[in-house]
Amino acid sequence: MAEGSDLIQAHDLNGAPITIGSYVLYLNTGSAGQVLEIKQEEGTTWVLMDTTGLFYNVEALVITDADAVKVRAEREEGEVDKEDLVRQQTPEGVVDIGQVTGGG
Repeated sequence: MAEGSDLIQAHDLNGAPITIGSYVLYLNTGSAGQVLEIKQEEGTTWVLMDTTGLFYNVEALVITDADAVKVRAEREEGEVDKEDLVRQQTPEGVVDIGQVTGGG
């Protein structure tokens, strides 16, 4: 960890404080993870995400929670519980494709 990284003030896109241990979501790709390090270079604040090993500009991050990171990791690893996904499906999200395509 970089020396003094805990002294750097970092804030996400919405102005929420980011600290080491925070869970963040990178909006451009949907990558999510926990902050391991915070650094500043040439006036830009960067955080190191544990799941990718990459630094991200805080201006493209939003704070999230550990559950969101866990669900994302499970989906990427193919370990999604299909029954959980069915329970999460809302009636508004279900579309009868026969109605959309003309069905026949």
